Amino acid sequence: SSGINAEYGGADELMGGYSRHRGAWERNGDEEMIREIEMDINRISERNLGRDNRVIGDHQRDCVAPFLDETFVSFVNSLSIHYKVNFELPRGQGEKVILRKVAEMLGLPSCSVLPKKAIQFGSKIAKLEKRKEKGGDVCSRLVTKDGT
Repeated sequence: SSGINAEYGGADELMGGYSRHRGAWERNGDEEMIREIEMDINRISERNLGRDNRVIGDHQRDCVAPFLDETFVSFVNSLSIHYKVNFELPRGQGEKVILRKVAEMLGLPSCSVLPKKAIQFGSKIAKLEKRKEKGGDVCSRLVTKDGT
């Protein structure tokens, strides 16, 4: 088997896929939503990528991340926000609009209307864990007494 995994992180950050993006839009419109999206893009490396890299590396794999390719990110960032989100549409349709259109064009209409469900919540692992840790937190159970 191949030692390379595909990791599809970045789509939510780039294209308004989190519920807090919708909440920001509902509170103050496009301006606050765009600020929230920019904040997510700027902190993706500390919140998500370090964690993902550790998990992938633990399994002696390499990773490609097409949604984080510099050319792709530059292209998506050059688009009007309205190609990425339309929060007038219901949840499961108004987020990541351009990706949903691509899914439709590829003959995957049922995928194009599914609401986002993060794996830690969809799998119920977060509920079983019963901890309030975030992706960017240092896990105290894994740190040695000398801090390494």
